[in-house]
Amino acid sequence: MSTLARMFAFVSAVGVLSAAGCNIVTPVAYAIEGPGQIDAEYTLPKKKTVIFVDDPRNILPRTALRTAIGDAVSFDLMERGHLESTVASRDAIAVARSGSAGNAQKLMTVEAVGKALDCAQVIHIQPTVFDLTGRTDDRGIRPTAIVQVKVLDLEMRVRTYPAAQSMPDGREVTAIIREESSDGLRTRAGRTQIEDQLARKIALEVAQLFYQHDRVDLGENLGT
Repeated sequence: MSTLARMFAFVSAVGVLSAAGCNIVTPVAYAIEGPGQIDAEYTLPKKKTVIFVDDPRNILPRTALRTAIGDAVSFDLMERGHLESTVASRDAIAVARSGSAGNAQKLMTVEAVGKALDCAQVIHIQPTVFDLTGRTDDRGIRPTAIVQVKVLDLEMRVRTYPAAQSMPDGREVTAIIREESSDGLRTRAGRTQIEDQLARKIALEVAQLFYQHDRVDLGENLGT
């Protein structure tokens, strides 16, 4: 479709929808123009990598969520060919625990964890927020997770992403999911399900830092 044809179709659709009192201009634009693409912020070297979800403040309500987030990021990047060799996230957690056993004040460094697993690269993920109820709007609750992400090259002994000068604490990544009501939070099973869903979403947001992806998630972000 030519640019002129797309513009004509868009204007015509907006006119019809406006007359009908509809507020779905964004979905129409998406259907006509496509979502657009967001480029990768950093291209990962294909080195043996561990995704280490480091949670010294116990932000995550369950240890299993650390493994779930790390493995989801690892699987996504491996499946898309951006990494060729990774180590299970649970192994990084186990190494970190064993390295600081008996001395809670002396936590094992991220570099030491990666080297103990014979890795050349670490994707370090540190949660700062994991809130199931703190955000609400007129359409329900908005469980929210925030993490800080860094990539460390253990062979070069440097942080390769993001630039320490501009983001000393790492690249902040936020994930928000939608829940129509708080009913699911009233039972342990319901909370667990929402926690798992939020963990999957933050893992996706982290993985997408490293590959090109659609700007708009159709079905989630077009509700205007």
